[in-house]
Amino acid sequence: MINWGIIGAGSIARVFANGLRFSKTGRLEAIASRTAGKADALADLFDVVKRYNSYEDILADSAIDAVYISTIHPAHLEPVVMAAKAGKHILVEKPIAMNAAEAAKMVDAARANDVFLMEAFMYRCHPQIAKMVELIQDGAIGDVLVVRSTFGYHAGFNPDSRAYNRELGGGGILDVGCYPASMVRLVAGAAAGKLFLDPVEFKATGVVGPTGVDHYTTATLKFENDVVAEIATAVACNLPPDTVIYGSEGILSVPNPWLPSSPCRSARTALPLDTPFPASTLLLHKRGAEPEEITVAVDRDLFSYEADMVGAHIDDRQAPAASWDDTLGNMRTLDTWLAELGVNYA
Repeated sequence: MINWGIIGAGSIARVFANGLRFSKTGRLEAIASRTAGKADALADLFDVVKRYNSYEDILADSAIDAVYISTIHPAHLEPVVMAAKAGKHILVEKPIAMNAAEAAKMVDAARANDVFLMEAFMYRCHPQIAKMVELIQDGAIGDVLVVRSTFGYHAGFNPDSRAYNRELGGGGILDVGCYPASMVRLVAGAAAGKLFLDPVEFKATGVVGPTGVDHYTTATLKFENDVVAEIATAVACNLPPDTVIYGSEGILSVPNPWLPSSPCRSARTALPLDTPFPASTLLLHKRGAEPEEITVAVDRDLFSYEADMVGAHIDDRQAPAASWDDTLGNMRTLDTWLAELGVNYA
């Protein structure tokens, strides 16, 4: 059983702490926050005895096997490197870094200290993704030709908010655009019998606001196997979360690609251990046939699957859901997207 520590005590930390309640491989041991009172408040929700006011203290705790780093993305690099040097295995919130250069430093730290490292793309760990890949590779829709994937939301403009503040890593591309970018790379890879592919062509357009971050944007990608993709993201426009894969013999839709089967996402307190987890559904429409609903049964929360992905592959030091090369490739894709729009961070 993996003893987890959480670094950062915001809302996503609460979601992950809830997910650990249903994990088959891990349990929550300690919480740390540099903001006075936040570690205590989160620890009280989940009856966690150990709470720390510094990252150094939680990393010095010999009972901690792995840490989940849930700070905002501009504040990922320091605790990741600290955790690696302390010999702790690491799950770090998406996007793993502000750019590919930072991500490479994290991978180097994990390799040098022989610890596990994974970017927390929780959707990649859910059984519906394994089913999606299986259908693609079994030829359920023939040859994959085009992929469309979106993730965006409308946050009222506030230049000081996390969504719009450049110093806080604001903008849609880094916050949620990383999801569709990673999804289309996954689908293109699945079509080629690989875990992922990186694009060989990339073009983007969008709107950058007065604080210097992207408000809404779309991009098109082409891969070496001639799969073409369209992705979109926003912090100033509601975009329905969706992924649709168009093939030569049919269409495969993932209606809820990012947050399937996750009561933990909306829970404000510790969920009961008998909480039911709804199945997810894929929609398969083969040419000339009636649409078919494919149900994917689950037995735990989305974020429980994420924790258990770490547990299943901790000895390998990286997991197929988000390998180091995959993570670096996705960050390079995001770097290109940002550069296309002229977005630069300090």
